Amino acid sequence: MIYHNNSEIVNRRWLFLGCSSLTSINIPTSISKIGADCFYECSLLPFINIPTSIGEFKINCFAWCYLLTSIDIPTTISKIGRSCFRECISLKSINIPSTAIEIEECCFYGCSSLTSINIPSSIIKLKDECFSGCKSLKSIIIPSSIRIMGNDCFKECYSLISINKF
Repeated sequence: MIYHNNSEIVNRRWLFLGCSSLTSINIPTSISKIGADCFYECSLLPFINIPTSIGEFKINCFAWCYLLTSIDIPTTISKIGRSCFRECISLKSINIPSTAIEIEECCFYGCSSLTSINIPSSIIKLKDECFSGCKSLKSIIIPSSIRIMGNDCFKECYSLISINKF
């Protein structure tokens, strides 16, 4: 699916909700926002190319995208919304840019294939349950910039063996 020259089209809530046959999408640079729940339950979507025109991921943006294996978050993203990648059970890696300052509640909740994560020093808040249920998470690097760490951030991270703070 390809969209051109309409910055509002992907800003609609629930735009592709439950499109379980959707396997690819190309978001052009004319798009500035991805709306809440936009790709919610697009269960066959393995990868999404996010243009640098996007500034924020809203609530549940990619939640329950079961086949999503990796995502490169552009440097224009400052906030990763609540439950954004919730239950993306195939997500193995994610690059959080140094421009991000906040990881919302339950952002990576239940990402059971995620093995490691480096949190950039730009992040100042880790909200409640942001990495809960990441059962394969083995290591995490937490920067000294973190001022607020919410409840149950690493609950049910059964494989976690290394936490480093710098």
